[in-house]
Amino acid sequence: MRPQKKMAELCELTGVKLITYGTVMGGLLSEKFLDTNINIPFAGPPLNTPSLQKYKRMIDAWGGWSLFQALLQTLKKVSLKHGVPISTVAVRYILNQTSVAGSMVGVRLGLSEHIRDTNAILLLLLDEEDMGSITEASQRGRNLMEVIGDCGD
Repeated sequence: MRPQKKMAELCELTGVKLITYGTVMGGLLSEKFLDTNINIPFAGPPLNTPSLQKYKRMIDAWGGWSLFQALLQTLKKVSLKHGVPISTVAVRYILNQTSVAGSMVGVRLGLSEHIRDTNAILLLLLDEEDMGSITEASQRGRNLMEVIGDCGD
């Protein structure tokens, strides 16, 4: 959400739109990590990629694993309402930001293609209640602009 702090204003002034990446945080924004405690060794899914490790550090800076679980619970509630996965809701939420034109969704062929889920992003319509609850949950943590600085600084 850091681009929403300053870049969104620049985008509005210039007519330029963003193409986002990292929208599902390397897979952390998914059912796989919902209701897990990664602080207990071997209790949850391993953070076995550089991407997962990077975004876990972002979660720690933002507010920690417990607060992240609250965000995942909010996303899960919205996902159940619409019959789609958490990751689909997360990407749609970002695409609904006025400064965003598109989002790159990473895949690893044979491991995490998620073609059907990715296509569902285009059909998903989040209402004001959905958007508000996700915004509220995402704002409970620290302001990452203050903690780690601007993106593309």
